Amino acid sequence: MPKRIESQEEAISGIENAQQYAEMAKKSAKMMYGSFLKHIKSLDVKGGEYLEVGAGPGILAAMIAEDNPDVYITAVEISSDMVTVAREYIEERELEDRVRFVALDAADEVMMEELGEFDLVYSTLAMHHWKDPEKVISNLLKVVGDGGVLFIHDLRRVWWLYYLPLHNSGFIDSIRAAYMPDEIKTIFQRLGINRCEIKRRFPYFMQSIIVRK
Repeated sequence: MPKRIESQEEAISGIENAQQYAEMAKKSAKMMYGSFLKHIKSLDVKGGEYLEVGAGPGILAAMIAEDNPDVYITAVEISSDMVTVAREYIEERELEDRVRFVALDAADEVMMEELGEFDLVYSTLAMHHWKDPEKVISNLLKVVGDGGVLFIHDLRRVWWLYYLPLHNSGFIDSIRAAYMPDEIKTIFQRLGINRCEIKRRFPYFMQSIIVRK
């Protein structure tokens, strides 16, 4: 398996750039997140306090809130401009009473702990961007309440995509920055977590990580 190449992509800055990203995300929402909604339901989470990490423009948070009327979501995003756009979108969907956005870096232990505890902590298509995944995952585990679930959904590094000659493709760069199951298990083992479920998802360059407390 080819060596992982760390992601060089920076957080989106500028309201106009965040709005452009949001419009793109809206168009591809069903393709990107349709199966994720099913995965969430299959977890059978007890309780309705959710934390989304790397929430972007709020598309997924809105979909989950609309699909689960008893759920309250705290959505964190590192880009303050993206948070501004996301809050506007959540207001448009009339979900501001159940979805709140916070601008913070999930690697910030103090700010993460101030959020409280959650029944479900989830993240999608973000782990391969984290500069210090061990630190972020450690912070996420700390805010999962007793009986709660940590659910990370991300890309998987696959050789047949890794070598495609698309050097300007952000998707290929993300594949090259993604983790393999043995690398993920090593991260969790260093954190003292030996029971970590990793599932390969369709399409087969996707995977999910599930930890139950």
